[in-house]
Amino acid sequence: MWDQKTSLFITISPQFQGQVCGLCGNYDGNSKNDFTTRSQEIVADVLQFGNSWKVSSSCPSAELISDPCASNRYRAAWSQKQCSIITSVTFQSCHSKVDPGPYFDSCVRDSCACDTGGDCECLCTAVAAYAKACNEAGTCIAWRTPKFC
Repeated sequence: MWDQKTSLFITISPQFQGQVCGLCGNYDGNSKNDFTTRSQEIVADVLQFGNSWKVSSSCPSAELISDPCASNRYRAAWSQKQCSIITSVTFQSCHSKVDPGPYFDSCVRDSCACDTGGDCECLCTAVAAYAKACNEAGTCIAWRTPKFC
């Protein structure tokens, strides 16, 4: 499902568990082996993993993008402040079910990188991703307000 903006969700029927591979992992319930290359090697390097799944050798290799928060300290401070809703009391009932850490980190990085307009959309999409994970874990959070997203 694609919202025609910033979010894409892929759902696979349980009958395919352990029978798929690629950039979305292998759907075996073990996230530690999701970075398995096309040649069945488990790697830690995201670029090596991603580049192994290129469809055509004529496609350029992906390169590491520098930390968008490092080059814009003002933006970093704004992003951390806004994304702190994820680690706040607002989502407290979800914290024991879904670790907020990776979602907060992704929110900050995405919000720093989205600095040419649409910054609130990037922020709200990142927070909504955590809210969705919470909802799937059985905790519905009312986080949107007239002043926030």
